[in-house]
Amino acid sequence: MKNAMGQELTETQTGLIEVYERLLGIVRDRSEELSPFEERNAKKALGCLWQIANGLDTDPGQLYDIDV
Repeated sequence: MKNAMGQELTETQTGLIEVYERLLGIVRDRSEELSPFEERNAKKALGCLWQIANGLDTDPGQLYDIDV
């Protein structure tokens, strides 16, 4: 996987991006299946993972652009 700057990410960095994308999908598409504390903490974790994705220049967008 390459970031927005064209640099190849390491396997570990790619794994972190995959975790971010997976959690984003759950929060965006399946949050109704989560209890209130699960949804709240998933959104907090998503914010933390967004910081990683942004720091790796993968252009994760803005969380306020998504219905989370």
